[in-house]
Amino acid sequence: MSFMVIAAALLSAFILQFLFQMVQMRSFNKYYTRLRKMGRVAIGKAKGGFHAGAIVMFAIDQDGVIIKGCFMRGFTMLARFKDWDFFNGIDVGTITKNDCATIGVSLRRAVLDASSNYNTIMSGGEVLEKPGLLTRIGDRIYGVNKKKA
Repeated sequence: MSFMVIAAALLSAFILQFLFQMVQMRSFNKYYTRLRKMGRVAIGKAKGGFHAGAIVMFAIDQDGVIIKGCFMRGFTMLARFKDWDFFNGIDVGTITKNDCATIGVSLRRAVLDASSNYNTIMSGGEVLEKPGLLTRIGDRIYGVNKKKA
């Protein structure tokens, strides 16, 4: 009997997480579509782990100047995107840590990631996804990507 209660609770938590994630993805898609209609979009992420993560998106013109921006910051699946005009009129490729001095750490990391991603793409490079925590742990356990002696 207790196994069934635990299984039902886990299943309910999984379904609830899935539904909240769908709502969050719909928010992302809505804001991305709106920004994409204005021009190109620069996106930056700061993964949270055990602290709040952040995602920023900037609509940019042909010269790389930010037209409009939005961000999502939070620890839970309840976080939603909000409009953000803090960087409007600034060239996304020239944003530095000093420009982000008055914003939170996770948001600063996401903005600098968006700037770095923009510079990488404009120089002809490819933005590589950083491996997540579980991938790094698995790689360490199985010896993947270890330096050869």
